[in-house]
Amino acid sequence: MPIIFSRKWIRSKLLLITSFLWIPLALHASIGLAKTEQDIKAAYLYNFMKFIVWPSFEGQSEFNLCVIGDDPSNEAIKMLESKQLHNLKLHVEYLYTLNNNTKCHAVFIGESENKFIDKIIKFYSDTPTLTVSSTDGFIHRGGMIGFITLGNIIRFDINLKQARDTQLSISSKLLELANQVEQ
Repeated sequence: MPIIFSRKWIRSKLLLITSFLWIPLALHASIGLAKTEQDIKAAYLYNFMKFIVWPSFEGQSEFNLCVIGDDPSNEAIKMLESKQLHNLKLHVEYLYTLNNNTKCHAVFIGESENKFIDKIIKFYSDTPTLTVSSTDGFIHRGGMIGFITLGNIIRFDINLKQARDTQLSISSKLLELANQVEQ
């Protein structure tokens, strides 16, 4: 017996598909035309921060993105400086030691810090600080968003439990785009 789909069903599925198409375009268009893997990661990072809700920005004039360690993406991330994010000016700060004096809303952990990942994640685990990295198994070690490469495509995994534990709320649109969501 042939399956017949109603126009309403087809229309709803087309709407769903097209709504998912705009998000990757927005991710790549936010910095301009992304040309390298590093540009793509920086564009993703900027948009991750747009699709996450922090508990409060009251009394703050800057959104602080802290970068720890060396990573091929550091130069592209530097280009995010002074962009607008959550009605705040984005400030990129490079950290060489962990300290309580620097307020970080988001932390990008470079590949050079692989052996210190557990210590860095623990340092930020009780604060509403988004942790992002390209290191292998990042979300399984307690990080929130980990870049992964599937063939020649850059994707990301999300540790939703860790984000919730630190009072960060991740948009369902971002969760739908993730390769894997760890609950």
